[in-house]
Amino acid sequence: MIAGLPMYDWDEVAGDVDALWRAIRNEARALDVELPDTLTRTDQLVALWRDPSMIVGQVCSLNPVRDGLGETEVLGTIVYDPPPDLPQPEPGSYYSVLVCRADDPRRAWIGNGTAEESVLAFDGAVVAANGTDSQSGYWSLGHFVRELVVDRPLFGSVVFTGAHRDSVRAVTRGDVDLAAIDVHSWRLALDHEPEAAARLAVIGTTAPTPGVVNVVAWELAGHRPALNDAIAAAVDGIVGTDVGARLHVSGYRVRRLEEFQVV
Repeated sequence: MIAGLPMYDWDEVAGDVDALWRAIRNEARALDVELPDTLTRTDQLVALWRDPSMIVGQVCSLNPVRDGLGETEVLGTIVYDPPPDLPQPEPGSYYSVLVCRADDPRRAWIGNGTAEESVLAFDGAVVAANGTDSQSGYWSLGHFVRELVVDRPLFGSVVFTGAHRDSVRAVTRGDVDLAAIDVHSWRLALDHEPEAAARLAVIGTTAPTPGVVNVVAWELAGHRPALNDAIAAAVDGIVGTDVGARLHVSGYRVRRLEEFQVV
């Protein structure tokens, strides 16, 4: 069997992700469910979560109700805490922050306006997105603006970067004007891309939806109850530790597939 926790597996916290996995593995083995010793790390994420031997995976909240139907069974969502100065959704939910360069004159023109007014000021702007398969980087922004401008496109063009981190860098460099960044990726950017993040400003947030979710291959879904118990116990065990602090985790929430219909 294989397993992966790729959604927030930045190089700087890879050791902490490994520590979390060891805790999950040990809790699962105590429940007589054998898990692989190490995580599988690959750029081919679709191949990972479509593998019938995947005992634990982690996917965007869009996948279970779009590409993953019949491929995986939903387990639950690890609770990642947003930065303290941003909205605090219910545990296990997330949203995207809309970021631009702090010195962008369109932001200065709006001043203290609403998030909607701030985004409307970027009429015709070039937008970064990690990919069309991303709820937080692509579709959340689309849902945000579709009620603001109903008779024409709001933005100019979209540049696909492949990752939230690369979208942060693209806005900072001036390659694009605006990006929607998953709030936990934004928190990791504050930790590990401080110079880039300091040059950006959050001008709005999208509506919360269920967060990235752990899944199990359909063929192995009979292990779902034990896997949820193991992940919950492992996360509880690292909360309050240095590992938990670096990952910004505070709990675990068991999910049902129908909860993801909102995306």
